Amino acid sequence: MSLHDYSPGGRALRWLYGVATGLAVFTGMAQLPIMKRFYLADLPGLAFSADFYVTGDLHYLAAAALLLLLAWRLGLKARGGSFWYSWGPRSAWGWALLGVLIATGAVKAARNAGVYLPPALLLTADFTHLGAAMAFMFTGLGSLIKGRKAPAGEGA
Repeated sequence: MSLHDYSPGGRALRWLYGVATGLAVFTGMAQLPIMKRFYLADLPGLAFSADFYVTGDLHYLAAAALLLLLAWRLGLKARGGSFWYSWGPRSAWGWALLGVLIATGAVKAARNAGVYLPPALLLTADFTHLGAAMAFMFTGLGSLIKGRKAPAGEGA
């Protein structure tokens, strides 16, 4: 058994978190008109990435999965668990980025639902969401490259 098997949910939630995060990043980039412009949509199996509505729905699906996973993790932590998690943010920086992404994503979703918001607020929410997503993506990439180990005394 590895350290990942001792984390609540084991490998299944680790993979689910990774797939949901990857899908959110991919579909978020697909919301920008770059998939067709740079011929990524012409690759076999990626034709859907040029469809704004399909990638928008997939982005909402990935966001919902991430919200459920993170709520479950926070619920376990609130019950007093001192678990070492093999998935999700492990630092205040990661949680702060996710908080910004959730808040700005809620503003963008409200606008898509028909709520009137001032143009300055929308522009600020768009750029803040994009910046936080890029910071989250590069932080996660750096964490994957660097690797993480369980704190002393936890896990195995």
